[in-house]
Formats: sequence, structure tokens, C-alpha cells
Amino acid sequence: MLMVVGIALFWTALILVVMSYMTLWYVLALLTKRYDVVDSAWGLGFILIAWISLLLRDNFGVTQVISAALVSLWGMRLFIHIAKRNWRKSTDDSRYEALRTKWGQGANRKAYINIFLLQGTLLLAVSAPVIAIAFSKQEPNVISCLGWAVWLFGTAFETVADRQLATFLKIRPKGSHQIMDHGLWHYSRHPNYFGEITAWWGAAVVACSVHGWLGVLGAATITLLITKVSGIPLLEKRYDGNPAYEAYRKRTSVLIPLPNTQKPN
Repeated sequence: MLMVVGIALFWTALILVVMSYMTLWYVLALLTKRYDVVDSAWGLGFILIAWISLLLRDNFGVTQVISAALVSLWGMRLFIHIAKRNWRKSTDDSRYEALRTKWGQGANRKAYINIFLLQGTLLLAVSAPVIAIAFSKQEPNVISCLGWAVWLFGTAFETVADRQLATFLKIRPKGSHQIMDHGLWHYSRHPNYFGEITAWWGAAVVACSVHGWLGVLGAATITLLITKVSGIPLLEKRYDGNPAYEAYRKRTSVLIPLPNTQKPN
């Protein structure tokens, strides 16, 4: 009975912290009149959940601290990357502008529920591996070390892909329809997403190594979001009708890097 109460209190506290965190970002969105600040909240949210989970469980073992540190590495890099990209813009992201127009006078209220609170819920779902690890007292083992290696590989892969794309966008002539197909982008149309998915499956492996099978839920959630909901489908749709991208699409794997015999343009 005490264990059930403890778990209930843990989840109540964690949910309150995450939703309060997203509410603060919502207030910032109102002040700046830009909903795209929520994108910056994503990476930092995982760091918050990782360390709050350890604090609530009073569990700072080796497995838990290393895993939280890897979440922090991944989340801080993503926050910096997105913040640098979005905060240079003078206007809100076109996705959110479209929603603001669609929602009309009730836009702010609907944004709070459908963007900010929804993202808080997704943060909790994707963080399942880290939360599961926080509940374990088990020491590192061979499987957890393998999971950390996959986690690091995915983070590094995503970092390189993002940097390659950022460099390309800086030198691409304004108004050009040229497509990035060099480096990792020569083998996958979305290598950054491949890295992100790989990182979270690495986290799931670590969770499973300490019997936190719930961790698979997080990796499955991020995979579904990226491949079927808000990641790849939206980006692919954006390039519909672009002849250069259509050719790129035919010769290049959508996600998993695969050999590509055609030379980059």
C-alpha cells in the first residue's frame, strides 16, 4: 500500500512540475506573441524530468546519474540548436501562424491546451526510459553499457547532421531550391531524426537492462511522432512539387542511412 501511495505521489508531483514548466513557456509565448518558443522548451523539458525524477526518488546511483547526464547532453544540445534557429527569426514559425489564423479569437486558449499542455504530456511519455531508470536501484551491467553507447552514437549522429544542414543553409543562395544531399544527408533524407530515434532506443535499452520495461514506451512514442505525425511527414509535404527534392527522394533512403551510389549534386 505504501508503495502504491509513493508511486502516486511521485507521478502527481512530476506532472505538476512539468505542466507548471510548460505554463511558464506559455506565458513567455504570450509576452513575445510567438508560439514557437515551445520548440525551445522541448530539449530543456527532458533535462528537468530526468533530474526531478531522481530527486523525487532520492536515487542518485551510477546508472541513474549517467543516464540523467546523457539526457542533459542531448537536451541542452537540442535546446541550443533550436533556440539559435528560431530566435534569429523576426516572426513566428509558419506552422503556428497557420494555427493562430485557424483558431481565430480563441487562439491563445487553444494554443495553451493543444500546443503547450500537449507537449508537456508528450515530454512525460517520451521520458519513460529515464523515469523507469529512476525507479531502479540496479548497478550498471553489460546491457546498460551497450544502451549508453547507442545513446551516445545517436546523439552524435544527430549533432553532425544538424551542423551539416546549418552550414549548407548558410551558404545556399537566397531563394535557391538546391537540396542538401551531402555528408550524412547523402545516405538519409532525415539523418537528424535517425539520430534522435536511435538515441531514445539507446535509452530504452538502458531502462530494460534495469527491468524498466516501461522505457520502451518512450522510444516507441518518439519513433511514432517523427515517422508518422509531426516530423518527417510535415517536412516531406513541404517539398511536394519541388523537382530537385523529388529526384532526391527517389535516390535516397527516407530515414535509415543506406548506400547511395549516385554522387551528391
